[in-house]
Amino acid sequence: MDAVSIIAFQSAVMLILLAVGFFLRKRNFLSDETTKQLSNIIVTIINPILIFNSYQTEFNEKLIRGLGGAAVLALLSHIVFIIAAKIFVRKTHGDFEIERFSLIYTNCGFMGIPLVQATFGSEGVFYLTAYITAFNLFIWTHGAALMSGEKPSAKGLVKIVLSPAIVAIVLGLVTFFTGIRLPDLVQQPLDYLGSMNTPLAMIVSGSTIAKAGLKTAFTNKRVYLYLAVRLLILPAVLVGMFIPALFVGVQPMVISVIVIASSAPTASLTIMFAHKYGRNAEYASSCFALSTIFSMITMPLISALWGYLSSIIQV
Repeated sequence: MDAVSIIAFQSAVMLILLAVGFFLRKRNFLSDETTKQLSNIIVTIINPILIFNSYQTEFNEKLIRGLGGAAVLALLSHIVFIIAAKIFVRKTHGDFEIERFSLIYTNCGFMGIPLVQATFGSEGVFYLTAYITAFNLFIWTHGAALMSGEKPSAKGLVKIVLSPAIVAIVLGLVTFFTGIRLPDLVQQPLDYLGSMNTPLAMIVSGSTIAKAGLKTAFTNKRVYLYLAVRLLILPAVLVGMFIPALFVGVQPMVISVIVIASSAPTASLTIMFAHKYGRNAEYASSCFALSTIFSMITMPLISALWGYLSSIIQV
């Protein structure tokens, strides 16, 4: 199965799970309160477990070098996205927090992991953890401050550092570098819990979309401007910025992995954070749903662009 088919398949899976959440909400199996409670479980328990599990792999020097390159590119990606979000979305626009958050943070886990696994195998997934780590560091610091509207303070920074996701990253890095591996009796339940992340997040997202209504999502003209920036303009800019990395020894596979993660649609956590901090979850759902649908077209285009440019340089 080629990369285009893999992307289309994973997008279809996500849309099916969204449809389940949509159906459950329409049939009153899910209420506002239940949806918010599930969102909180995902953000504070399930997602951190998934992060920690990604570091349960064997130490290898080649992997470390590749991981270092991936980490630099991942940090660069998020910095570029944050700057671009301030340029494209002004504070004078209503729901600017949702739009900026949606432009910056991608669905690098669900869309990224299956695609990278199928294309590059377990080594590619390991490099992807660098992007996922940067994603979580930024989303729980910059992202949380953006959505909450609170300026970072000493007390606030301590709270962020002690947040479940950041704690999971630190513990995960410790176990990776020290070679500590959890016994199967502990690791297997954690694997089960981590595997709940995607279906639960998609069901919550589908439930929120049902409340907002699909017609609202498709008829909001501003969302299409946002889609062009998130799915085409910003990923294309990064592709151009990543070309020099080939000349300083960064592996083409590492760059390809970061390109895939950077061109993914809006993060499902946008909806979770909107619920958590009392923002417009319906608008967040519109951004998420439409970006997921259109990413079935744009992700192959961005990957093809990078493949073409890198092949010319290598020749």
